[in-house]
Amino acid sequence: MKSKIRTTTCVLFLFTSLGVCSGGFGNPVTDDVSRLMLLKHNIPKDYNISMHYIPKEMSGVCWVLLNIYPLEQSLRELARVFGAISSNKDNIMIFITMLQNLRFKLDHEELEATMQVFKCHYRAVKWPSGQYFDYIRDILNSAAQGEGGFRCVPPPCHAPTTPVSSSQSVLLSLSGSEPQDHEQTRSRGSLLSLLLIPVTACVLLIVWAVS
Repeated sequence: MKSKIRTTTCVLFLFTSLGVCSGGFGNPVTDDVSRLMLLKHNIPKDYNISMHYIPKEMSGVCWVLLNIYPLEQSLRELARVFGAISSNKDNIMIFITMLQNLRFKLDHEELEATMQVFKCHYRAVKWPSGQYFDYIRDILNSAAQGEGGFRCVPPPCHAPTTPVSSSQSVLLSLSGSEPQDHEQTRSRGSLLSLLLIPVTACVLLIVWAVS
């Protein structure tokens, strides 16, 4: 009897919010997920939406965890595009709430630490609206199936750009100053040649006056 009451309570709760009927993430997939189709229909297919994400092949079992907060921020930016009275904005806010509820179930410090470890693997992309909302559906479905955890090891980061060594810096500074010094020498030579003309004329006048 208790089991039936618990099941009924969970079903009712799922239709009103993001109820937790089991461990892990719970089940965020409710009737509200069907609103993704409305958003895909209302927003033009060629409208690109900016976001940061980490692909599955780089994040492993942490894929859902690492993408919840960046996706939430992306949806907030998208919501700002629409006016205060907009069904699109209302639907977007529903998914923001879903992702918030998922995030609130996690240990904040552990999530932040894991995101920092994977920081170099985040990608900035602009996806067409259809691909973007399919991605949200995949995130929510994976969370509903209990996929996730902090037991993941990041792949190595890409090697940073090779810094300029001290010897290279010296060579660069020397090569940069050489043309400048040559130009200054030419300028000084031109100035001396100009001064030589009036000086020569003065000497000739003095010689002529004396003679």
